[in-house]
Amino acid sequence: MFMSETRPKMHKPHFFQDIRIGIGDMCKITGVTGRQLRYWEERGYIRSLSGDKNSVRKYSWEMLYKVGSIKHFIDEGYTLAKAVEKSDLREKEMKIVHRFLRSAMQGVEITDLEHLYGKVDLGDCNGKRVYGVVDEQGTHLECIGEEQ
Repeated sequence: MFMSETRPKMHKPHFFQDIRIGIGDMCKITGVTGRQLRYWEERGYIRSLSGDKNSVRKYSWEMLYKVGSIKHFIDEGYTLAKAVEKSDLREKEMKIVHRFLRSAMQGVEITDLEHLYGKVDLGDCNGKRVYGVVDEQGTHLECIGEEQ
């Protein structure tokens, strides 16, 4: 059964904007050293919430994601500058994906709770219903409807 058309609009829960992560926890979570974080901040690649370089550094939820993304690309062998560039591009790509899903997604049918398989209803295209499917074969699209 698909979620109804009256489902609430998808949005980021408001409490995410209130999350503050200290530099120690940021280091533990991401594997980036405090020294690296301070350097990245000096270079303008990331920013803390405080703004004063002598105060206790706290980071937002978004910076946690950005630091993790930069670290991922560094671990893949990219330079810091290229890792930041790729991280920024990935962030823009994800915003496009989220924007698409918010507007196109008609509903979700869970077909297997244990494995988190299901179908995402993406609406009509040329008289066929389009679904994004996650199942034991991976992910794929299905078009269901009358042949033209």
